[in-house]
Amino acid sequence: MGGRLVSARNVIAFMRGPAARSDLLHSLKLMSKGEVMAVAADLGYPFTDADFDPLIWGLELKLAARRSEAFDARFPLWQTMWGQYYFEYLVLDLLPSLKDDEIEAALASA
Repeated sequence: MGGRLVSARNVIAFMRGPAARSDLLHSLKLMSKGEVMAVAADLGYPFTDADFDPLIWGLELKLAARRSEAFDARFPLWQTMWGQYYFEYLVLDLLPSLKDDEIEAALASA
């Protein structure tokens, strides 16, 4: 379990890097998830699909709950994603929209 928490924390730490570096975000947004995970590992933030998916879904659920909105096909943030790549949405919209305690709660349950 401890290793899994470390890997989930790597997801967050890695995603905060491209938020501060537009050049990195630009290159990553065009890559497949596997390629992004390889870059993350090369940068010292290894994680797997099993770490990434539940954490991201948990973060999206937390944000929907705080906004008192259903996390379904009509979730308003899906419209925010139009014209963006999913990774770009996660880095620029999802993470900055969450409070640190919400991220910590999602990490604990991922």
